[in-house]
Amino acid sequence: MPHWLALIESNTSGTGRLFARAAAAQGLRPILLSEDPSRYTYAAEDQLDTLRVDTSDVAEVIDACRRLAGEGRLSGVTSSSEYYVATAATVARRFDLPGPHAVSIRDCRDKLKQRQKLQRAGVPIPRFSPALSVRMAVNRAKELGLPVVVKIVSGSGSIGVRLCATLEEVAAHAEHLLRQSNDERGRPLSRHILIESLLEGPEYSVETFGQAVVGVTRKYLGPLPDFVEIGHDFPADLSRADTEAFHRIARQSLFALGLGWGGAHIELRFTSDGPHIIEVNPRLAGGYIPELVRLASGVDLISETIRLVTGREPDLKVSSSAFASIRFLLPDEDGLLRGASGMDEAESLPGVAEVKLYVKPDSVVKRHGDFRDRIGHVIACGPTTYAARAAATAAWSAIHLRIEPQAVAETADTANRAVESETPGGVECSPVV
Repeated sequence: MPHWLALIESNTSGTGRLFARAAAAQGLRPILLSEDPSRYTYAAEDQLDTLRVDTSDVAEVIDACRRLAGEGRLSGVTSSSEYYVATAATVARRFDLPGPHAVSIRDCRDKLKQRQKLQRAGVPIPRFSPALSVRMAVNRAKELGLPVVVKIVSGSGSIGVRLCATLEEVAAHAEHLLRQSNDERGRPLSRHILIESLLEGPEYSVETFGQAVVGVTRKYLGPLPDFVEIGHDFPADLSRADTEAFHRIARQSLFALGLGWGGAHIELRFTSDGPHIIEVNPRLAGGYIPELVRLASGVDLISETIRLVTGREPDLKVSSSAFASIRFLLPDEDGLLRGASGMDEAESLPGVAEVKLYVKPDSVVKRHGDFRDRIGHVIACGPTTYAARAAATAAWSAIHLRIEPQAVAETADTANRAVESETPGGVECSPVV
């Protein structure tokens, strides 16, 4: 009799495959519930069980899980995609299975509601104001003072987030966002957008699991006005006092939002007035950060999530004290990717754990100004944060993308499909035990 783990959709930045593999390694039978399972080519490559379901309809997902329960045992329900964590929580509760509080998850995913809750709790955040029209967005930007960050309230992966330095830029980007009725998953968008003051300072994230802080990640961003994450280091090189300040604000945020079950990814800017929250994400980090955590500390957040959603006690015991860094490969222009030189050289460098290109040669690459711009990565490990960073930077520098410029149609999705399908199978380094 199969012990099913229902995975509702999948993220598109790497860990979806690892969720399924971790479940199988624990003796479970993972099954992907998706509106279009072919969206995730790793499912076919790994011969993963799939079930076509309208995942935008919670009642249909519940009915599908009821059928699974009739064919075996439904051991757990979860999702590696931020867009579906609330759905997974609702379905888990329906079957009396472990999961977070669905209302808290939904409120947290609405950045306006999140901002309001954090503000009431006295958590340091940027000044903000919602807008329902272009005129309102411009007026709010005047009140806050330029530059401002303009974003949708339910996005992920920096989609729709842009720094606007002039009122004309505010108007143009607000109009662009307000014209959109659905997100990149086809889900309805809120009629609100957010106008926020810009926080100055380096960016970090705090990775938590339950009430425990797993560690702090240093994050690197590409050039403004976009907010594309181009690299991460784990753990971040911080003083004890700064680390404690990050831990305090992270726990304060979880409490304010009614979170504290399972993984959370809390993004911050370290300003001259101390850490300020950018946003709280009620799920594990993307951008391969869970892999960096595993390589550096031995804590496998994905495996522990599977244990948690199936009713077992997670184990967050640190077993190593290494450092891990990732640097992403991004195209400088739109066009056809003809290939990438230097991959073998990068892979042979000391400390390098993985070199990967998500996009196949002769695929269209198109820049979006968000996580979809990343078409490959290098991961490196070392006994110090400097060693890991240096190895990752050297490997990244050795790779040269060969792109043939051409006009790229707005409907081209080759690069998106490649990014969604190419996910890591897990890498290893030699940590300091």
